[in-house]
Amino acid sequence: GCGLSLTMAWNQPGGQQNPWGRRPGQEGIDQALKDWQRRIEAFFGGGGGSKSNWSPLALLGVVAVAWLLSGFYQVNPAERGVLQRFGKFVGVREPGWGWRLRGVESITKVNVSAVNSVKYESRVLTADVNLVNLTLAVQYQFSDPVKVLFGVRDPESSLRAVSESAIREIVGRGDLEAILVSARQQVTDRTKELIQRTLDTYGTGIRVTSVNLTEVQVPEAVVP
Repeated sequence: GCGLSLTMAWNQPGGQQNPWGRRPGQEGIDQALKDWQRRIEAFFGGGGGSKSNWSPLALLGVVAVAWLLSGFYQVNPAERGVLQRFGKFVGVREPGWGWRLRGVESITKVNVSAVNSVKYESRVLTADVNLVNLTLAVQYQFSDPVKVLFGVRDPESSLRAVSESAIREIVGRGDLEAILVSARQQVTDRTKELIQRTLDTYGTGIRVTSVNLTEVQVPEAVVP
């Protein structure tokens, strides 16, 4: 009889609430979840008067998946990837797929297979005090991606400065006839060797593949 009366009391309007229904504080938790849902919808441009069927946990899941997918990267066969964590060097990644912690780690790709070419024009004084206008063509590769990124501020500018200095030194040791005719190949070979040795000393990560004198001109005043 007591059980029947108690059950009727719970079911009557305004009667005592079921103690196995909502727990104390449940309304506050529901309200907090609704607040979070409104914030996430506003962040993604949702709302607008229309009710969303996305739950807060589902939206957070979508954000998490998108963040995870954005961390994947691909290093091509001709490249090497330099991985940094908070700006600090971590390691070199070989060709293929990889994953980084987006926002914490970064990947910089360096092409180590491409052969680059630059030309420099310079007026050089020979050992027998003659001026020569030279056009020097230098071909090179980025052989060490870590040194290329961290060794010097601008590897290509360093290459230009080193090449101009090397050709001046080598040409300055010989006379005009040697530069124009007899020892032209020796001049380029010695220039290449000096350029490479200097670049290695500076730690530029550049490997010189060839050096050529594409043009040698004597000013009109020196021709006689």
